[in-house]
Amino acid sequence: MENICNELLDYCLRGESWPPELLDRAIAVDEGRALLSIVVERLGDLFEPRLCDVYAELFMQVMERVAPEVCPRVRRAPSTCEAPRTARRVYVLSRVTLGADVAVTSVLLDAAKRRYPDAEIVLVGPRKSYELFEADARIRHLPAPYARGGSLVERLRASAALWLEDGIVIDPDSRLTQLGLISVCDDRHYCFFESRSYGGGR
Repeated sequence: MENICNELLDYCLRGESWPPELLDRAIAVDEGRALLSIVVERLGDLFEPRLCDVYAELFMQVMERVAPEVCPRVRRAPSTCEAPRTARRVYVLSRVTLGADVAVTSVLLDAAKRRYPDAEIVLVGPRKSYELFEADARIRHLPAPYARGGSLVERLRASAALWLEDGIVIDPDSRLTQLGLISVCDDRHYCFFESRSYGGGR
């Protein structure tokens, strides 16, 4: 059954439109877990700018099929968020994988601390991710478990349940928002850093 997901991944990597029935079959494999691990996570981890639009198109179709109640965020060009001069609280979303939190999230946490020296800086994500930074007295933790073994629908509903309304939100392509596709705050307070496209001229 994994061959179905690998076939879908090949379409994505070639930049070709996939047959709708192939996506339906991939979603059905192990409640969407194979789709997540073989296709979705692979596209998110490649850091190839050309795949950003492919990922967005694929996952929007996935959401329409399995969780139509989850309202996707209107996708725009990577944010040039006009950060306010002051902020009481700044949320930085975890990338969820530890390697990406070291390489990407840590940079944004440091930038938030420097830009807002008097603000509360909050890492939103799993406990394991926070443990990378818990020695830093400036960084607080807001648990947002991401069930890596959960079904596709469970993960989508968990993402949709997260709502942050009392601060700025910095999103470095987090799996908590399915790489910027699910709203977690008012767009006026949302800064999306599409780290997969960094340096790609987008």
